Amino acid sequence: MKMIETAVDNAQDYEHLHPKSRELVNLPVEERIIKRWRGMWINHKAADNLVATLDRYLVTPPSLRPRNLLIYGESGVGKSTILERWEKRVRTDNAKRVEAEDFDGVGDWAVLPTVRIQTPPAGDETKLYNNFLIEFGIRPSPSMGLAQKELLVRRLIAQCGVKVILMDEFHNALSGRFDKRLHFNVLIKNLTNETGVPIVAAGTEGVKLVFEKEDQLLRRFNFVQLERMKMDAEWRKILGAYNRLIPLRRPSDLAEAGLSERLYSLSKGVIGELSNLLHDAAVAAIETGEERITEAVVRSVR
Repeated sequence: MKMIETAVDNAQDYEHLHPKSRELVNLPVEERIIKRWRGMWINHKAADNLVATLDRYLVTPPSLRPRNLLIYGESGVGKSTILERWEKRVRTDNAKRVEAEDFDGVGDWAVLPTVRIQTPPAGDETKLYNNFLIEFGIRPSPSMGLAQKELLVRRLIAQCGVKVILMDEFHNALSGRFDKRLHFNVLIKNLTNETGVPIVAAGTEGVKLVFEKEDQLLRRFNFVQLERMKMDAEWRKILGAYNRLIPLRRPSDLAEAGLSERLYSLSKGVIGELSNLLHDAAVAAIETGEERITEAVVRSVR
């Protein structure tokens, strides 16, 4: 009888969790937290606004002089994560549409509305085109010359129906000498002019400072800054979402004033730092048997 009562109590306790999180509470810490943490995503206003901007770029027709976008901000504010999730959603939606329209089942040329690459260090031209080819599923041949790679990349962008080019870690290209940066600027200008496809780049705050000194870049880009969170209602909303998503058997109260302030002080409002902090606190909460995140648990990991 006692065992049945305990099971009922546990089921009631788990009502503080999102239904999908309830399914995980009896798994070991590796399965419950460590392996699944990277896939956890909390929407917030700045991310929603940026996604809306990206969606507008996706439906903007090609032009002779497309207007590009630079997303900038310090490390950890979510630039790369938002781009990655947005690209995944766009590709998934596109795959469903293509499948629905493939009435005879014979398929068609691969359609990729977006391609996302890492910007190579110092804007290395060969590595830039290699990164594009790898993203298109083509292994670059050592015998292929630079001009061939450039031509092939442009052709693939056209044939695959690319509408937006995503370039992460854009600050990599602007870390070299002035002549290297100038050459990279020309590459970007030619790539967008000849394909008609805009580039959405993401980089650190230093990129914006470089742009302000170089008119060619400044005139071709719009700008969106991702900033640290403020300790306001949006911050408490994010903490409330983590309460529901982190699969701990006892309810945490992350939005409680004292704990909320402690988390903000330690993370300094950087969403990536908050995620790392809560990951470590969740692991500690399980390993100690506390099964909830408290100020004491947070102090034990930071």
